[in-house]
Amino acid sequence: MNATPSVAASLSPEVRQTIAIHALAKSQPISHIANELQVSRKFVYQQANQAQEVLSQSFVPSPNAPDILFHLPITKTWLFQLILALVLICHCSYRGVVELFRDLFDLNVSIGTIHNRLQSAAARATEINQSQDLSSIEVGLQDEIFQGSQPVLAGVDAASTYCYLLQGVERRDENTWGWYLLEAMEQGFNRPLAKLLGVTVGGFGGVVKL
Repeated sequence: MNATPSVAASLSPEVRQTIAIHALAKSQPISHIANELQVSRKFVYQQANQAQEVLSQSFVPSPNAPDILFHLPITKTWLFQLILALVLICHCSYRGVVELFRDLFDLNVSIGTIHNRLQSAAARATEINQSQDLSSIEVGLQDEIFQGSQPVLAGVDAASTYCYLLQGVERRDENTWGWYLLEAMEQGFNRPLAKLLGVTVGGFGGVVKL
């Protein structure tokens, strides 16, 4: 049927929108839409094209809008990883983690939850560390560091900088050193062949003998 200008011109904006929606949705043939409203198929296509143009423009980002680098799906697992990263990498306090979750994610996380997650990760890390093969270490660098007032025994592979020993202790005498180096030997640390450099015991420059 030929288009009837008087009918098309008299259609309200709401009816034109409905025509465009049905045409874009392809819920029925264009000819059916035209016959039902007594307009031409060309008129229906015009309404559809106009609506499609507006729809496409609505998704064009504003020139002044900042570029979105990526979309990040937030899951519970991701949030638990964020807790570890904040504490271990950013050296954030427990209360700092609580504030970040509250202000950025509108989530309430307790200090107890943070502590439990860190303890769980530490237990898992201990299992992984104790399963490592240390037989390839040729030169071991030992030293004593401190976490506050607590001594920490540290051992690093000189070649790879892999940390094979990092243990908080109450005492830093030769017996304590010997105990943890013996544990390293159980993982393949070859004490007779590996060179131990930089070991000082209790600040007196003692020698650890195994």
